[in-house]
Parts: sequence; C-alpha cells; structure tokens
Amino acid sequence: MNNIFIVAPYLNVVLAETFVKDDLTNACDNHEIAEAMTDLYDRYYASHEYKKRYPEPNQSTLHFLFNNGAAEADDILDYGCGNGRYTLPLLQQTNAKLTAFDISHAAIAELAAYLKDHPSKKRIRLVETDAMQLNEYGEYDLILLLFGVLSHIGDYSARVATLKHLRQLIRKNGKLVLSVPSIFRRRPVELLQTQLRRLFHRTESFQMETGNILFTRTIGKQPHQFFYHLYTIKGLSEELREAGFKI
Repeated sequence: MNNIFIVAPYLNVVLAETFVKDDLTNACDNHEIAEAMTDLYDRYYASHEYKKRYPEPNQSTLHFLFNNGAAEADDILDYGCGNGRYTLPLLQQTNAKLTAFDISHAAIAELAAYLKDHPSKKRIRLVETDAMQLNEYGEYDLILLLFGVLSHIGDYSARVATLKHLRQLIRKNGKLVLSVPSIFRRRPVELLQTQLRRLFHRTESFQMETGNILFTRTIGKQPHQFFYHLYTIKGLSEELREAGFKI
C-alpha cells in the first residue's frame, strides 16, 4: 500500500496582465502544452525571477516532509524539482540519495551550479526533460510532487498517466507527498473567465475540462501564459485512485 499526503494549497501569484505574449488558447494536445510549459519555465529560471519570487522553501512544507518520511528515507525523488528549492535542504539535512527531475534545462542547470562544490553532491542525481529516464534508477521510499507541478502537466489523461508512472517508482509502503492548487482559493478571475467561455461555447480543446485555466505571469517585463489545473479534493482523490493509489 502506498501512502498519500496532501499539503494544503499554498501559492500567491500575480493576477493576469492585459497583454498575453504566449498563446496557449488553441493548444491541441498535451504534447503542445508540455512544450509550451518547458519553454516558459526555461525563460522563468533563466531570468532569475523564480529565485527572486521564491528564494527559500516553505518552512511548514519542509517541516511536513521531515515528519512524513524524509528523515528516514533512503531514496527520494523530487519530481518537478526546479532549481532545488526543496531538493537542497533534503540533501543537506538527510542521508538519503536524491534524484531531482525537471522538464526545464535552465532549472537543472541552476541546480547543477549550486551542487558544483557541494560536499554531498555524490548523493544526488539530476535528470532533465524525459521522465522515462527515471525508470533506469530503481524505486523510491518518498516521491515529492510539490508546488502545483501536477497542475501544469496537462489534461486529466496526462495527469493520471504521470501519477501512474510515479506509482510504479514507489516502493511498497512508500509515500507520495503532493500539493495542488484549490479551485476554491486559486485564480478566481481566470476560472470565471473560462467558465463563461465554456458557457458560450468559446473554449478550445483542453479548456473544456472543468478546472483547466490559463493565467499570465510577467517574466522579463513581458506577460506569458501558463497552463494550470485547479483541483477539488474529490477530483484529486479520483485521479489518485485511477492511478492505483489507495487513500
């Protein structure tokens, strides 16, 4: 049996700008969403604005991790690790072997730079772009899917496929810790806009799924569109069960 821990929604971000540079409105499939998100996060990390916005890990989340498996884990996977916001504290404060995965080359490059002279760098493996590479490295006691990573992946089928893949990588009695944005707390303006477009049959492809929205964030003084899925507890529970987790 695998254990699921859900960290409460967390994130405060800038509301949508009036001008949108990256047009995801007509994205046809999950592949196009993934390509767009990879490009966006490369821009985000390369601009160093991510580091400015989130300079430190959330201490309550970090405390939760140590109380729910991180302290005693032998192998930890940080899926969607970014520049190491949680990976680095775990490397410093545990004896675990860590695997850090992200779709963004810029994020992994930044993390690699941090690790260049780190005394524990031999305990960490960096993997970028292709999540299927993770199959080569065995199983994990603890997998992290934090900070809304799951919400950026794509539609229901893409999210469930990701969860199924991660379940295959968890050891018996291992743990998955994830955090997702709440549909009742996050991005109410964009959610309402999407609901109205759906009502008047003006939505395209992936926007037909309830909870799927686009929001904009300014990077390098220009607004860029991001894909996001807002969750209910029921919706998240259904996806986890579909992926084979017991809650």
